[in-house]
Amino acid sequence: MYNHFFGFQERPFKLVPNPAYLYLSRSHEEALAHLNYAVTDGEGFVEITGDVGTGKTLLCRTFLENLGPGVESAYIFNPRMDAVDLLKAINDEFGIPSNHDSKKNLMDALNTFLMQKKAEGRRVILLIDEAQNLSKEVLEQIRLLSNLETTKDKLLQIILVGQPELGEMLDSYELRQLGQRISLSCRLQALSLAETRQYIAHRIAVAAQKPADIFSAAAIRRIFRFSRGVPRLINIACDRALLTAYGLNRRGVSGRTARFALLELATRGEINRETAATDRKRGFALAALCAVLAIVLLYQSGIGGRKGFLKNAGALSPVVQPSFRPAAGRSTSGPPQPSPPAAAIQPAVLPAVPHADTSASGASKKTTLNLQERLITAGDLSRKTAFIRLLKFWHINSGMTAGLSEIPGRISNDMTFFSLAAMQNGLTATPVDNDLGRMVALNLPAILRFYHPLDRHPVYAIAARASSDAMTLIFDESGQTVEASYPEIMKSWDGSGFVFWKNFYNYKGVIAFSAPEEAVIALKLNLRAIGYSNIDVNGAFDAETQTAIKDIQARHGIPVDGFAGTLTQIVLYNETPSLEIPRLWEPGAPAVVMDAPKSSDNVKPLPESQSD
Repeated sequence: MYNHFFGFQERPFKLVPNPAYLYLSRSHEEALAHLNYAVTDGEGFVEITGDVGTGKTLLCRTFLENLGPGVESAYIFNPRMDAVDLLKAINDEFGIPSNHDSKKNLMDALNTFLMQKKAEGRRVILLIDEAQNLSKEVLEQIRLLSNLETTKDKLLQIILVGQPELGEMLDSYELRQLGQRISLSCRLQALSLAETRQYIAHRIAVAAQKPADIFSAAAIRRIFRFSRGVPRLINIACDRALLTAYGLNRRGVSGRTARFALLELATRGEINRETAATDRKRGFALAALCAVLAIVLLYQSGIGGRKGFLKNAGALSPVVQPSFRPAAGRSTSGPPQPSPPAAAIQPAVLPAVPHADTSASGASKKTTLNLQERLITAGDLSRKTAFIRLLKFWHINSGMTAGLSEIPGRISNDMTFFSLAAMQNGLTATPVDNDLGRMVALNLPAILRFYHPLDRHPVYAIAARASSDAMTLIFDESGQTVEASYPEIMKSWDGSGFVFWKNFYNYKGVIAFSAPEEAVIALKLNLRAIGYSNIDVNGAFDAETQTAIKDIQARHGIPVDGFAGTLTQIVLYNETPSLEIPRLWEPGAPAVVMDAPKSSDNVKPLPESQSD
């Protein structure tokens, strides 16, 4: 109806899995990388999970459409069937006659086909979508399919895609034999606010065959809050917003127009049920976290004088639970830790920064205003001055920021600005959206963006210190600080944050099996320097290296895939004692386990995407 009005060739937000509209967020890129790895080098099962509407089917279709000519594939998208019917469906997909009614005959026919393809040098993949609907009996039959192998290779690579209930099934005692064969596991996450903005722009550009600025920033924020970053709900909201704008004869979607559209959608039972279910899950998780924290605090209060917030780093779950299952039989335990296991979050000492009083008597420098009051009086720390002040934590002379004064007026996007500014000063900027816990776990000074409560102009603050329940923020050039609890920060923070780090060993991209020899050697030397003495220094990315990386990732609460991407490189540098790195909390403590909440607008953790 509105296509001609907005200049679209077709509706950009249709609820169909059209690969042309695939937007690769960080977690989608990671999942696609896992699928591609499964084709080339994978053994065992691959598990991809994601909540309803996160784009699993679209990802599957895109993956299958881009398989090379040397790959045979079968796609099962309606697995509500018994074991015999499933075998028949698989054989039909491969073009194998399936007029048998016995499992043995069907398996024999499939095995003959697989042996033939092996002789031809072709790979064979079975992808089952909506796999959470499979019964345990059928899942056991799928496990038996993995026994079709030669003495050297698996004949069939199996990929299971489904909702989070699939992971719960595979973790059950009855399916432990299948669960132990999962070699790669990845979970699709909802989009962040920045990714939602890019997702909307991408779909409009595809539909219009050119970029078009139709949705205002206010409209995108409203849509993000409504959808919580779930692509299907974003599509529904955007489609209704475009229809509303068309009805009002407006060429763009303003925040007010989006509000009218979303008010109508909010009365629909389907949307309410879906978001209510998500709210219930989040509520249960938050209640469980609070209960654990209460127990820990009660325990701590009875052992006065003992250092550390927790007795053991495993007392609380990490901020992000690893989604990677290590291969069966492979140990993920690393060498002795380079620091004691009491994983406390001790209040860190601020780096020696001019104008910042870090002495014990420096209370006069700490404002007594709360965060909301401080935001009202703020306004003198722009992103440029925030970044220049952050450089002092790295002992980088602010005189090295030549040209920064011209950048802000020309570049509106914060990520672009901070990337360029960091690059000029030998640093790298990594966004950490909507995940304060991840930001603290990375243990580096960061910049957070707030909005002024009155006129909504952006206000930037430096995260200078962190403890188990609060963060110290710097809002102005004088170094005056505000200590705010994490819930207080979440009320005002817009979810945009940037961590800055130094690539000391000049790692390039993700270091994995195909990485250059010099990158692998540098990584192994780094691992040996932090205590992994069993690593052989050569150019091969071997099992010992991957196991060590998984161990480090698990300890730091970042997604566990065994590859050294951005987040892994940051924590590797943090663990290297010879490097001088500014910290948010006390150096020497192992992986931070903390109770900093995520944004209430989006529970998506920043993945160790490959971007990693």
